[in-house]
Amino acid sequence: MVYDQFAGVFAPIPTPFSQKDRGINFDFMRRHIEFLSGKGVHGIVVLGTNGEFPSLSIEERKNVISWVMKFKNNLKVIAQTGSCSFVETVGLCDYAKELGVDGVLIAAPYYFKNITDHGLMEYYFEILNRVQQPIFLYNMPQNTHVPVTHEVINHLLSYSHLLGLKDSGGDWEILKSYIESYRQLHIFVGSDTLLLPAFEHGAGGCITASANVVPELVVNLYRAVQHHGDARLWQERLSAFRQLMTRYPIQAATKYLLSLRGFEESAVRAPLVNLTEAQKRSLERDLEALGFQFVNGDFIINH
Repeated sequence: MVYDQFAGVFAPIPTPFSQKDRGINFDFMRRHIEFLSGKGVHGIVVLGTNGEFPSLSIEERKNVISWVMKFKNNLKVIAQTGSCSFVETVGLCDYAKELGVDGVLIAAPYYFKNITDHGLMEYYFEILNRVQQPIFLYNMPQNTHVPVTHEVINHLLSYSHLLGLKDSGGDWEILKSYIESYRQLHIFVGSDTLLLPAFEHGAGGCITASANVVPELVVNLYRAVQHHGDARLWQERLSAFRQLMTRYPIQAATKYLLSLRGFEESAVRAPLVNLTEAQKRSLERDLEALGFQFVNGDFIINH
């Protein structure tokens, strides 16, 4: 199923930190949201993996949600509210609902490893019983080491406010199994390289890192699928860009690439580290080798 209000391209926006004191640069966020809205993105996700949510306090996460809701323009907003404590998760969900957030994305609790499916079900039961708003599960096993399995999903399907799932695992067979097994759910693709096959199989939308930097590629791919255009060309370009990004730490690379598009350079928070000067020059050379350029904030493809 595709829920129309969540269809399309969502950008998982970064949380920009000051180079000086690592405080949150809220004005950067406002300008980035305006930029994304102008490029045709349908929505944004705050406080996800790209938003470095584990590095923010609960109070900071609330401040980010509040700020984004003031400047969201016409964009849909999904807040990633997952925490290792379901009590914190419920509290953030309630706060997001009060501010009018359109839905919440909930990552699996990630500190305790090798938890059972039963334990993960209990975590989600506690949340689903207490939170009444659109909920999406977040499968990010390479970070959490806690996969959201079919067994877990099957036991949660009776909750009508469970609308779907974002899969960022990067495994096509697992993503395809989610799409084909759960036609009643809205499946977000989290891997740039899998957008076209996922859309062709019925995925409802995407939440991908590249949409932060080159929303043109992702939006044009989505539009090509919708209007039977040359989607394969856009997928090839997007895959090339994402494969470039994977050579570098993703959060730091995203922030540096945004600086090449005219935003001020922002930092990541420890324990993540910023790109070195050598990495920055290498990233610029890699962009040029692909025929991609940023000129006065515009994204230019030279071939």
